Amino acid sequence: MSDHTEPGLPAQPTPEKPQHTSHDTRGESQVWAAISSLVAGPAVWGGIGWMADNFFNNTTRVFTPIGVVVGFITSFYIVYIRFGRN
Repeated sequence: MSDHTEPGLPAQPTPEKPQHTSHDTRGESQVWAAISSLVAGPAVWGGIGWMADNFFNNTTRVFTPIGVVVGFITSFYIVYIRFGRN
C-alpha cells in the first residue's frame, strides 16, 4: 500500500486495486452447455418414456429405454448442430 499525503492532513493509506486476470470463459461455458445437453436429453426423454410406461400400465417397461435412446440421439444431434459445425 502506498501512503499519500496532502499538506496539513495526516497520512492515509490508499487501497490497492484488485488484480484482475483475463480469463476467457467462452470455451468453458460451451463445454458445460454441451455436457448439460448430453445429460438432459436422455433424462427428459427417459422420463417421458417412464411416464408412458406408467400411463399404459406397461409391465415390460419398453418405453423407458426407447426414451433414453431417443434422448441420446437427440442430444448428440443438438450438440452437433450448436457446436460441431463451427
